[in-house]
Amino acid sequence: MKTYQKLMFGCAAVLPAFVLAGSAQAQVGGVAISDPETVILTAKALDAANQSISTTYKAQLDQASARQAALQTEMATLGAPLDTNKDKRISDEEIAAAQAARNPILAKMEAAQKTAQADSARLSQPATRAQAYAIEQISQKYSAAVKSVVDAKKIGLLLSAGSVQYSTPAVDVTDDIKAALDAAAPTVPITPPANWQPSQQTVQLQQQFQQLVYMSAIRRAQAQGGAAPAAPAAGAKSPSGR
Repeated sequence: MKTYQKLMFGCAAVLPAFVLAGSAQAQVGGVAISDPETVILTAKALDAANQSISTTYKAQLDQASARQAALQTEMATLGAPLDTNKDKRISDEEIAAAQAARNPILAKMEAAQKTAQADSARLSQPATRAQAYAIEQISQKYSAAVKSVVDAKKIGLLLSAGSVQYSTPAVDVTDDIKAALDAAAPTVPITPPANWQPSQQTVQLQQQFQQLVYMSAIRRAQAQGGAAPAAPAAGAKSPSGR
């Protein structure tokens, strides 16, 4: 791991992130499968919403990113004494030694991390809420997209891809449903009503989306030989494909 990455890895993903893509599938009949999460999280409307959010809430997102960057510096400064062999990283052994010695530096680093996490969450909250609102609206249009594909392909039974042990590519209509959803709702508003609160399903979908983008950012960093990010960065390129 890079410098102090081990202690930084626990930072929460609090910044909204940005979108994915898919591929075409063959026409089917009878029994088919689909992946609802992929349809919703790769929707054209979510991509458009994220672009609008990155512009509308740029100031807040920039402040949240700056707060995370400041935490990186603070953690490096606080953790420097734990790097006993001065190799610019804190090894498992060095952390274990600090824990065994009840080194107060660990508590200071944890407190700094929690404070920065709370600050970043507060700064990015308007953008996070706007993204959740977009996801919820897209979710509500999923059933209509399913019906259009089921009717067009004369599907008698549609199963969730996550519960199927085996299928041929020809029975997967995820991309067909995504195409129907994109055609019916290429955009959605990003300004929620004053008293709106996201449903639990929406919160779970948003967390899944942020995790996907975070993992994509890690893969890009590894490919480029850089340090893994502490959290998904606002405006970062999203993973492609399913």
